[in-house]
Amino acid sequence: MIIIISVSRSGCCIFFVAMSETEDDARCGLPQWVPIPRNDTTSFANDAFLCAVNVPFCAFAFLGNLAVIVAVIKTPSLQRPCNILLCSLATTDCLTGLISQPIFVAWRLIIHRIYESCDHQAEMFQAFTVSQSACAGWSFVNITLISFDRHYALAKPMVYRTSMTRKSNNFQMIFLEIKYVLKQFG
Repeated sequence: MIIIISVSRSGCCIFFVAMSETEDDARCGLPQWVPIPRNDTTSFANDAFLCAVNVPFCAFAFLGNLAVIVAVIKTPSLQRPCNILLCSLATTDCLTGLISQPIFVAWRLIIHRIYESCDHQAEMFQAFTVSQSACAGWSFVNITLISFDRHYALAKPMVYRTSMTRKSNNFQMIFLEIKYVLKQFG
């Protein structure tokens, strides 16, 4: 048995037990490296606390970023190319709060049933990893595009003001995001 110890800021130790190579190669279709929690009160309390923290963060991520998107859409003076890029990043974060975090919470809640039943363990884990990689990748693409946009605005301010329009900005953003999706899932 392999014991993985994680120490939080409060000094509490959290123990997870992973299967060794001589035991089941994969329990319920989950990869070998996924820690399977012990069937005890400490593991349940740890995951209950994890879920209790993540659920408000899901709502905050969704509603906070939705407020940013609505503010930029409703206020014409905010509809500049750099703010449109920030809206794209807010959309990604909104999807993270709406899709990835709830799937993570659901997976952490059902993983404790692994000792009784293997129902939907692998599917939930795969849904979580796909949504996490898609949202994280999309966020990385947006942050990269924002970085290049800000560099271009600071390096060549006069050229930036004349050449950067909403249409050209939207084209660049859509092109990079389609390229990421095709590379990730194609």
